[in-house]
Amino acid sequence: MECFSKVYSARPNPTADYCAVMTCSQSDMNCPVVTGASVRIATPFDDPKAFDGTPEEATKFDERCQQIARELLVVFSKVGK
Repeated sequence: MECFSKVYSARPNPTADYCAVMTCSQSDMNCPVVTGASVRIATPFDDPKAFDGTPEEATKFDERCQQIARELLVVFSKVGK
């Protein structure tokens, strides 16, 4: 399994037969179609950038990262079932 965190059309991302996982509410709303994706999974989260430059910044980014990781673990555990 190869995972990418980029704009889906960026190289070296695949161009067909892949799973697109949308992890922020803005990408889910702004990218209703992901060309070439066999599956599109939306797991929208609020972007922690609201905490940029605050004392809570690192904590909030860590919390969001852990939340996304937990939910993606569930998604990936169902791949191929």
